[in-house]
Amino acid sequence: MNDLPFQIFGTQHLISLTLCIIVILGFPYFYKNQSDDGKLIGARIAAGLIIFHLITQPIYDIFLFGLPWQDELPLHMCDFSSIALIIFLLKDNAPKLLFHCAYFWGVCGATMALLTPDLEYAFPHGEYVPFFFGHSLIILAVFYVLIVKADRPHLSDIPKVIVTTAILLVGVYVINIMMGPPANFWFLVDRPDGGSLMDYFPDPPMHLVGVIPLGIFLFYVAYLPFLLKDLSARKSFK
Repeated sequence: MNDLPFQIFGTQHLISLTLCIIVILGFPYFYKNQSDDGKLIGARIAAGLIIFHLITQPIYDIFLFGLPWQDELPLHMCDFSSIALIIFLLKDNAPKLLFHCAYFWGVCGATMALLTPDLEYAFPHGEYVPFFFGHSLIILAVFYVLIVKADRPHLSDIPKVIVTTAILLVGVYVINIMMGPPANFWFLVDRPDGGSLMDYFPDPPMHLVGVIPLGIFLFYVAYLPFLLKDLSARKSFK
């Protein structure tokens, strides 16, 4: 049976997004008012699911779908988000920078991935469910920290995240060049296969001239909910 091509914002995509949103919000709200032990269990479940996905995805991508191993190393931005979230969820007194990076990388990167999936085929192709599962887990873990652990980034944290991202970007770009095709971590060498905002920028590698400022802009857009909340709180005290 021939696999149907993936259609962005088609009926199947919209249904998938709806299911993802329900789980992403439902999981943390289920644990929000539970005891400290219950919240700890929720954090371990979220971290455990992310670990499971990180371990299993390269296995079935390589052996079931025949994808190149060079693209399965945990060097994608979503992989960095996942690792940061695992540490933050499981380790007491973990550096706040881990969550702050995971928040901005996750909200900007994983959300963009869900909205514009780098998928060639629609469900029931084997890559479909793991793709949505893995990226949804990142945002679920972010919302778990926001809702259950009541932690959040602040405006002063964004420059720290930008500097950290820039340092990692240079390293990932060098790895892409050293490994050669098909290595394309962070989409620094080429655009994703599916439609994305990168389609509106010049051909690689000049697309980075637009992508980098766009990324910084999206960091500040991702902070808007907190900014609006803080402004509203200040008005209520006046």
